Amino acid sequence: MPRPHRPLAVLAAGAIGASCLALGPLTAAVAAPGDSGDPAAGIRITEVESSGGVPGDWIELENAGAAPADLSGVVVKDSDDGHAFVFPAGTVVSPGAFLVLDELDAAGVGDFDFGLGKDDAVRLFSAAGELLDSVSWGPHATTTLGLTAAGEWRDTREATKGAPNVFDALPGAAAALRLSEVDSQPADWVELVNTGAEPLDIAGYELRDNSDDHSWRFPAGSVIAAGEYLVVDENSVGLIGEATGLFREAIGIGSADQIRLFDPAGALIDDTGAWSGHAMIDGDAAKATLARCQPGTGPFVLAHPTPGAANQCATDDGGGVEQPPLLTSVWPGPAAATAVDTTQMFLEDSSGLDTEVTAEGVVLWAVDNGEGRFWKLDVAADGTATFADGWAAGKRARFAKDAGNPGAAGPDTEGITAANDGFVYLASERDNSAKGVNFNVVLQIDPTAPGPDVVASTEWDLTALLPQVSANLGIEAVEWVADADLAGKLVDANTGAGYDPAAYPLHGDGLFFVAVEDGGQVFAFALNSDGTAQRVAEVKPGLPGVMALDYDTVLGGLWAVCDDGCDGASAFITLNGTESPEVTHYARPEGLPNTNNEGFATAPAELTATAAQAAADPGAAATVGGGAARAAVTPDTRPAWWFTDGVQTAALHVGALNVAAAEIPGGGTDGGTDGGTDGGTDGGVGGEPGGVAVPDPATRPAAAGDPSTAPAALAMTGASAEGLGMLAAAVLTLVGGAAIVFGRRGARASAADTSRIHVVGE
Repeated sequence: MPRPHRPLAVLAAGAIGASCLALGPLTAAVAAPGDSGDPAAGIRITEVESSGGVPGDWIELENAGAAPADLSGVVVKDSDDGHAFVFPAGTVVSPGAFLVLDELDAAGVGDFDFGLGKDDAVRLFSAAGELLDSVSWGPHATTTLGLTAAGEWRDTREATKGAPNVFDALPGAAAALRLSEVDSQPADWVELVNTGAEPLDIAGYELRDNSDDHSWRFPAGSVIAAGEYLVVDENSVGLIGEATGLFREAIGIGSADQIRLFDPAGALIDDTGAWSGHAMIDGDAAKATLARCQPGTGPFVLAHPTPGAANQCATDDGGGVEQPPLLTSVWPGPAAATAVDTTQMFLEDSSGLDTEVTAEGVVLWAVDNGEGRFWKLDVAADGTATFADGWAAGKRARFAKDAGNPGAAGPDTEGITAANDGFVYLASERDNSAKGVNFNVVLQIDPTAPGPDVVASTEWDLTALLPQVSANLGIEAVEWVADADLAGKLVDANTGAGYDPAAYPLHGDGLFFVAVEDGGQVFAFALNSDGTAQRVAEVKPGLPGVMALDYDTVLGGLWAVCDDGCDGASAFITLNGTESPEVTHYARPEGLPNTNNEGFATAPAELTATAAQAAADPGAAATVGGGAARAAVTPDTRPAWWFTDGVQTAALHVGALNVAAAEIPGGGTDGGTDGGTDGGTDGGVGGEPGGVAVPDPATRPAAAGDPSTAPAALAMTGASAEGLGMLAAAVLTLVGGAAIVFGRRGARASAADTSRIHVVGE
């Protein structure tokens, strides 16, 4: 969606309520870029070195407008009209880019031939003689003189020639400004409080969620009175990078998230800590927020919504009931997990995985969400993975609309799956060229098409068929499941009866399950050959967030996997022909790092390492990758892989799943390593080390969750839809949770033209 670019913006409190403190109009140091109609109107002075620079004095300009600024004939002067520098014809600065003018040195290298002294100025005039911008000063700045995000001039913390300015925090503000309350559902808003005795200028202060590249800053003129509360809601206008934008375009507050507050210099000054589920009271998210019970201090706990006013914690009045934590059984396989890529194989935005059985063997598909790049890897029974011939560089998926524009950012590909029609399918939650806009789409890609770019042959836009969530909390995973595995086992929401493939004549021979990150929602779709889509069903994994899906053809069920927002927990879903599929929750393997895993895939039966194979080749059961210690895949197990976002090495980990009948989800009654009902060392109930036991399939009721046959403590198996929703909303008192840091690339490029003027950031 278009963003307003005028700095005379208002930070709106929106529909939060009349009690919210609304910010007044902002005032800028210069006219709004583009107001005068001059081709150079977007340009402004941003930093000045008047003493001791390299090679001497210098002047930094920035194009703060939305269009290229043509500086042909523009004049720069100091306080003396006789000192002038005129830009040569053809000098153009792109939006958001910097330009630096250097003083001529002794060798005659530089731009302007006059020095900048004490009690001096820099003035910028259009080719027609109109004053565009100016700054004056008395004594030299200790470092350099810089323009703040609030439109004020003060000494910088350090010189940042050709780059955004940095400043020390203003005295008092960092100590007095604190986060107060957060709502993540049904609306996204953040409340701050001024705990001091003086009004605070908070221009340039920054909010981030659990990702450093999701950033929103308060614009110029933002002030919070002493002792007052201020609410930033989805429609609040601030700064996203160098442009103005709405809070919702930068940050979508999720069910597993956190909010952090930074000063204008980039120093962290407050943090809510991480949470792993939407706040709920009596199962209703609209009744709950997370808040501090005392202004600006203490942990964030369950509270009643009071935007713009003093907080009312649920723990203070007994009016709320905190939901129980997610109960998990131990992982049904060896505890170990091993990194496959000990040297870099992928990029750093690793996301989806899926296995496929081909004529040449089993392959693993992997996709990166940063640029839509995907890879094909050959895998072995020990879990090792190497790029298939010609696939080391991968291929890049493209939207059809970008077929003629290879420079377009492309799809934000979060998931990948292989169907039985020779195509791979990628799930994208947005167009990376417009990251603030919902665009939940599944792309059909022909992997045999020559690279490096492959244009989608068909695209299914599911945005209108899915819950409306923030742009970065949409589709996280996609998984194709054959009709033969679904017929009669999945309840069709359109008919209320068992799924009948014949009801969807254009869909092929399988359904596509997609996971929506916010709320851990999973839906099944028929993707029709005419480009239309029909939503068939919803299954509820009972997780606060779902980042990966995999249909396990050996166990005959669907895996839904969460990231470190819920400690890597997973749900195994057995479709049973009822509206309450059997759901079993598992902790991640103990040896798997608790990282931002966004991909998961299980090996088919073809990759089971049997005891007979181990006896025939003992080395195969003890090594991985030609000698590295293999601790995960052992006899009578098969590999399972996880894919971590935000790292360049050790992104792909391999663990293993048991295949013995008594050791699969739902199997075993002896209280052993993988389950049991007797409260044994590894299979205890409730708080025991083994988590919650899993009953034998033969003793399960036909309709899961029957209280007459299921032990009361087994809240995480056979749960009803309502019970799973409550688990998904689990909120505990959180103190000092660790921030999830996504690795993102964001360096600016630099260039110089023939006039020796330094233009940075184009």
